[in-house]
Amino acid sequence: MNVKGKIKSVGNTEQKSAKFSIRTFVLELEGKYPELVEFQLINNNTLLIDPFNVGDEIDAHFNLKGREYNGRVYNSLQVWKIEGEAKPQNEATPQPKTEVPQGESKGTEDDLPF
Repeated sequence: MNVKGKIKSVGNTEQKSAKFSIRTFVLELEGKYPELVEFQLINNNTLLIDPFNVGDEIDAHFNLKGREYNGRVYNSLQVWKIEGEAKPQNEATPQPKTEVPQGESKGTEDDLPF
């Protein structure tokens, strides 16, 4: 299965045991009434979301998992592949350098030489 949406939030990786780690993220699905859906990344797949930022449009491929525990059924959406165009993170825009001619200062009139 797969679904397209905009990344709303990304959680931190949680190490549950020596061999099991999990990371969650939320996608906002477009439609008449936008939906927020939480997905899981398991073990080695926890790194799949790293190239993407909040607000990026992605296509998440996932498996629907379900299990019973104490008479209750739990579902999860486990992502195994993410496609999309990763945008660079908001980097500070470089400021133009202003050169000060030698012998002049760019400070106040009370500049001291020491």
